[in-house]
Amino acid sequence: MQDAARNPAAPPSPGSPTPPDDAVARRLEQRVGWLTAISMVVMVAILAGGAATLLQERQEAWHRAEREAGNLVVALERDIARNFHYLDLSLQGAAAAMVQPGLNAATPEVRHMALFDRAVTAQYLGSILVLDAAGQVRESSVPPRLPGLGFGDRDYFAAHRAEPDLGLYVSRPYRSRLRGGDASIALSRRLDRADGGFDGVVMGALRLAYFHDLFTRLDLGLNGAVSFFGTDGRLIVRHPWRESDFDRDLSRAPTVQYMVSRPAGSFVGTATTDGIHRLFFFRRVGDLPLVVSVSLATEQIYAAWWRRALIFGPLLALLCAAVAGLGLVFRREMLRRLAAERALAGLAQRLSTLAATDGLTGLANRRQFDEALAEAWRRAGAGPEPRPEMGPQAGPQAGPQVGAKEGRGLALLLVDVDCFKAYNDRYGHQEGDRILRAIAAAIGLTAKRQGDLAARYGGEEFAVLLPAAGPEMAASLAEALRSRVHALDLPHADAPAGRVTISIGVAALPPGVPAPGAAARLVAAADAALYAAKRDGRDRVALAGALQAA
Repeated sequence: MQDAARNPAAPPSPGSPTPPDDAVARRLEQRVGWLTAISMVVMVAILAGGAATLLQERQEAWHRAEREAGNLVVALERDIARNFHYLDLSLQGAAAAMVQPGLNAATPEVRHMALFDRAVTAQYLGSILVLDAAGQVRESSVPPRLPGLGFGDRDYFAAHRAEPDLGLYVSRPYRSRLRGGDASIALSRRLDRADGGFDGVVMGALRLAYFHDLFTRLDLGLNGAVSFFGTDGRLIVRHPWRESDFDRDLSRAPTVQYMVSRPAGSFVGTATTDGIHRLFFFRRVGDLPLVVSVSLATEQIYAAWWRRALIFGPLLALLCAAVAGLGLVFRREMLRRLAAERALAGLAQRLSTLAATDGLTGLANRRQFDEALAEAWRRAGAGPEPRPEMGPQAGPQAGPQVGAKEGRGLALLLVDVDCFKAYNDRYGHQEGDRILRAIAAAIGLTAKRQGDLAARYGGEEFAVLLPAAGPEMAASLAEALRSRVHALDLPHADAPAGRVTISIGVAALPPGVPAPGAAARLVAAADAALYAAKRDGRDRVALAGALQAA
């Protein structure tokens, strides 16, 4: 059995909804895909831009720390070098006065003025002492004189005694014997006799409190540090200060070894004193064997950056997630909409098919046939045609005067099952339905051309519409259909032939017939031919005469 709704030869019902075009649907899906891709690109761009901004801020934080630490170490070096220079000038003045003739014969006041009149005075400067060759105090800038007090055991005294050309010497840290153990360092120069022999030392004390005060005023952040040490690796002072750091030997520390081997520079390393990872900037103090370093904890360099990143990062991630989520939701909703539209169009098509299909035979129903007849006539070149009514009384209706000179003709078969009422009365309606389905299947196997339409016309009657077919072709197809049903050999005790047979009326509308009423005359002619076939004994094909202008 052939379903007219699924028959490729059956034309669709005019005005029936059709599924969305696959090419259009594909284009829409592509656009949805592109929009989704664009949203993903926007998300990636936002993420990349935010990451680049955070990375740039991180680099700027590091460069800012480098600038600050570099500027600090230069400022410290200049301050320390300036104070050392002033103290050294005082020492040189005292050494020059010691070789002036008649100094020993002068009064104590005159001698003090000659030795220490040019000596600098400051809060953190201790006394300036002149020591003899045995290390005893000969002169002091701070009264009273302390006869018998010796400093021959100090490292600066031993260094000058051993090295005639030592120049300015900076001692290791020591506890002062004049100021109750106050931590200090000494700057000293050698005194020579006229013959070049060792005649003692002139020294000036500088309290370590000067460095503590200077370094404490610096804001280096958490775990920042300032160190001041000699090139021999001996720590002079450090901030933050611990008692264990006093005169501490750091000569084996990798960081110190690196700094004492260069005049200035920077690097990142781990401090030996506390094990903290830091950025170091260091600089040699003038021409002296001293190094000052400023170090910032790398963790603190990025502390402010981390605080901003922990705020900006989640916001950036939230924005990216929102963009991605909106893109995916948009894609999902658009795809759902497309799927829903396809489903609705498919459902509408199925409903339209069901509305145009006969439920028993699967062929087109009467409504579908009427619409297909008008459409077939329009395609044949005769323009739109109103729905015809069966019977001789159906006359032409007013319509546009369109000719069929360019048409292809149209043929119609009207099929009736012979003695069908008697079959139903004898065999029952269920068997009658089976006979109708069998004949419908035979019609479907016969009308197989592209554009042919088989329909249940009403009751036991069928109609076969044959576009672009002349009377000979239509009659041949009708005979083939009659023979196919005859060959089914379906028993019918009340039929003349003893089996189920059909009668067929054939009418053909050739090209050139005027349009008004042509389709109606086609149906009427086929109907008349059908009655003629039945009148002539049934189980036969009757061809109507040629249709002419009305």
